[in-house]
Amino acid sequence: MVGGGPAGMSAALYLSRRGHAVTLVEKEDQLGGQFNLAWQAPGKEQMRAGLTSLENNVKKMVDSIVLGRPVDLEMVRETGPALLVWATGAVQNIPAIEGIQSQHTMTAIEYFKGIKAVKGPRVLVIGAGRAGLEIAERLGKEGFEVVATKRTDPIGSMMEVITKKLTLMRIEQMPRVTLMPHTTVKAFDKDGVLFEKDGESLKVPAFHTVILATGMVSSPGPDEAIQKAVSHVEVIGDASQVMDIYAAVFAGYQTALKY
Repeated sequence: MVGGGPAGMSAALYLSRRGHAVTLVEKEDQLGGQFNLAWQAPGKEQMRAGLTSLENNVKKMVDSIVLGRPVDLEMVRETGPALLVWATGAVQNIPAIEGIQSQHTMTAIEYFKGIKAVKGPRVLVIGAGRAGLEIAERLGKEGFEVVATKRTDPIGSMMEVITKKLTLMRIEQMPRVTLMPHTTVKAFDKDGVLFEKDGESLKVPAFHTVILATGMVSSPGPDEAIQKAVSHVEVIGDASQVMDIYAAVFAGYQTALKY
């Protein structure tokens, strides 16, 4: 089992319950994957209980849990699995925007993990989907001046209807947070940022921090050598198709039912 996020933990748990000897390997030093970040968003604190419950059950049921080690061909040969479940999650989609390398930039994941400090007061969030809105709300509460842009899909795409409505209501009460749908960030230069909104160009003053909440893409699957070393390979969860946490847990359950 490669990856200790929701899909990987779910598959490991249900495969164990079906009588298989399971080794779960996670490259980070803790289980949970991006689930560890999800509950930190405003209004989602209750999700932490779900993570804790899943993690506790995995620790009780799974034969072996290896943390802090990525899976490579050597490890696959060392463990000799009959089934390899690849649940390595997703990675941030990084857009190609002229001049972005000159900005103080971080991904949404880096923001939630606290890897980089947010400089202010002006912050640009590129991507006002679920993660972008959560970031904009948090920064707004902290007093930053925030502009969040969305290029194509509706504001708050992939959010539950009620959650989105409540989030937008709270953001509406924040005078320093501006949401800009139908807006594409075209370029950065020393004088500011060039937007294209509804087909028209717009130049705005520079920002002190740029946060990329531009969606996720599946992480690379197992390489050819690893695939040849194992009889059966299953790629599940975000590593197969980017999905929400509940769908990822169900994907792990469905995979276990096949074996």
